[in-house]
Amino acid sequence: MRDMLIIFHLLGVAVLLGSTLLLTLQLYTVGNKAPDAVARRERYVSLFRVYSPLTIAALLVIVMTGAWSLTPYKEALGAGYFPAVGAVLAPKLAVSFVLIIVATYACFGLCYRLVRSDQGALPVTQVGLRRMISRLRITLWLTLALTLWAAWLGLRLAPPAV
Repeated sequence: MRDMLIIFHLLGVAVLLGSTLLLTLQLYTVGNKAPDAVARRERYVSLFRVYSPLTIAALLVIVMTGAWSLTPYKEALGAGYFPAVGAVLAPKLAVSFVLIIVATYACFGLCYRLVRSDQGALPVTQVGLRRMISRLRITLWLTLALTLWAAWLGLRLAPPAV
């Protein structure tokens, strides 16, 4: 069971990293040849409709498998759990918390807003769209950096002898 949790955890991280990197790079090219802001937004929205649910699902898998994989250690070590893993676990949890906030802001705060404005055929200007995409790029690069940082901290979290 523990091996399956680790495999699903790593798959979740891979999906999060891969989809975020792919979207980040596509934001630099996908809308460039669109004739106007509305067509440009439509091209971005087709990406966001796939990215957002995929990212939220990956985050859910990462959080749940991470929590479940720590439970046996908590049970086995009892009061000695935090002294054994706390020095690495606390920073990893802090970085993971910030990662979840930033990634969900990208999905719900930026991508979802553009999808809904496209569905409602709301007016859009080149300047407004450019600003929104610029904020999304920054948020996605930050998501990638936080994901890599959390993964590095996770590699330092050696499983205690149970």
